[in-house]
Amino acid sequence: MNLYQKYAAMNARLARGETLYSDANKSKRLRYPRIGIYAGAGTSHSWLWFVEIFDRMGFHDITFLDENAVQHSGLKDLDVLAVSGGDTFAVAEALGAKGADSLKSFVEEGGLYIGACAGAYLPMNSSKEHLNLFNFADVKITNLSKTLPKAERMAHKFCASYGCDFIFHPVREDVRLRTNGLPPFTGPPFLTAPMYGGPGMIVPENSDVLAYYDGFTEKTSFLVSKTLAGDTLLGKAAVVRVYKGKGCFYLFGPHFEHPRFPEANKLVADAIYWDIRETPETRSSSDQEEEILWGDEAKKLIRDIRRELSNSRIVATGLE
Repeated sequence: MNLYQKYAAMNARLARGETLYSDANKSKRLRYPRIGIYAGAGTSHSWLWFVEIFDRMGFHDITFLDENAVQHSGLKDLDVLAVSGGDTFAVAEALGAKGADSLKSFVEEGGLYIGACAGAYLPMNSSKEHLNLFNFADVKITNLSKTLPKAERMAHKFCASYGCDFIFHPVREDVRLRTNGLPPFTGPPFLTAPMYGGPGMIVPENSDVLAYYDGFTEKTSFLVSKTLAGDTLLGKAAVVRVYKGKGCFYLFGPHFEHPRFPEANKLVADAIYWDIRETPETRSSSDQEEEILWGDEAKKLIRDIRRELSNSRIVATGLE
């Protein structure tokens, strides 16, 4: 049984109402989560990576949200909101003040936010228009500069303006990461995951650093000098957990949700099990009245979804 099959089997049992406990804490009861994936304005194709790994692992209570859904009670019945890569400014502008208020309430009331790359930048403190609506996490980034570094390659992808400053992306592709054993990031201390614009981070003492940038690999593509890339990332936080109210934000610099990195995918699943609220939200009456498909109708819907997901994967592969 591989990693994905193991988690799928666990989730099947949880969905049937069986009682299971965490390997890291035998007293912590696991629960089958309700997960939302943001697929609205500002996102890139990478939200499909969340779809793929959740499907493989048996997380099938999934809702897809656009900016309108986030603004209008779309988060109400969820345990988790996953936001992947894209254009952070565009996401913030699309969600606006209503979306920011909804996200703030969701986390403060016990929701779990998982942000990768652009999704990691979104809740960080900022003074810039639109982004300043989402000042939820006191996290600073290490890839911000007042002067634009020299691009070694991919000049069209290596930076973005940030007021009078520049956010630059030191590397792309695989980097080596080191965990510190803090639950739920237990297990092997080293793993790899790809970067496509995510930050290095510095956090205050009341936040948890779950993984650090530890080194580069033979697949690492340097967009700036190797020296500057090392100074910007190595030893800096790659994954952080910031508590807010009853919930928390998980901010991932690298794409732990990329489907070709099972060890990283495992830690996304473990984060969900570990930090979702203990008692699920009661579903709204509108959800309880939804039509339920059975038999041939249900099988046809699943086949249609799988076909469209397969087509999306083909497109996404071409965009990487």
